[in-house]
Amino acid sequence: MSKNVWVKLKEFKCPSKHCTSKKPLKWRCAKDDHSVYLSQRGIIKCGSKGDQHRGDLSRWGWNCGSEYHKGKFNRADFEGFTFAVSQAVQLMDKMGSQWVQELMGSIGKQYER
Repeated sequence: MSKNVWVKLKEFKCPSKHCTSKKPLKWRCAKDDHSVYLSQRGIIKCGSKGDQHRGDLSRWGWNCGSEYHKGKFNRADFEGFTFAVSQAVQLMDKMGSQWVQELMGSIGKQYER
């Protein structure tokens, strides 16, 4: 794939390390309340006009609202995000196996795996 192909994160479990929430969510940006999108290159963005908030997945903070977070945004570790992706059937169904394979390779590089 030559360009970023984006998918809206919905029905996606919290990837924060040690978070025990099992509830899949439609992720919204804390800064502007817009939907959050993920590309196969491991880039997260939000905002309806361009890429106001954008960054590498490994540097993105997550807060699903569970008590674990105590109001803080936590980065996901490699294992937590990999587990969240494995639970997100929508990614494979909607984006296809090549997209998911490229995503896993991209986040592996971000986490130096």
